[in-house]
Amino acid sequence: MKSGALGFAVALGVAALVVPRTSLALDLLRGQRVFNMHCSVCHGMNGVPVIQQAPSFATKERLMQPDMMLVQSVKTGKTLMPPFMGILKDEEILDAIHYARTLR
Repeated sequence: MKSGALGFAVALGVAALVVPRTSLALDLLRGQRVFNMHCSVCHGMNGVPVIQQAPSFATKERLMQPDMMLVQSVKTGKTLMPPFMGILKDEEILDAIHYARTLR
């Protein structure tokens, strides 16, 4: 492999780790069910927060972060949000993130 091609491949790999992407969730209906059951209490059914400290998903607040960063936040909890580690599987969290990104 030529050095130019190698540099491009390395840059592409780094960009894949840094640039926020849309979720690769496979089940939007499951995402809606998980969101409604676990997230809507604070974030609202339509993404407009019910409590002041919760991010507004209707305005995409914090949803542009990479999927794995969001998954980690959900698993460990954040300020008032309880941890969901052991309650939700990663796939369920990813589906809920994907669904939250559809809210307006």
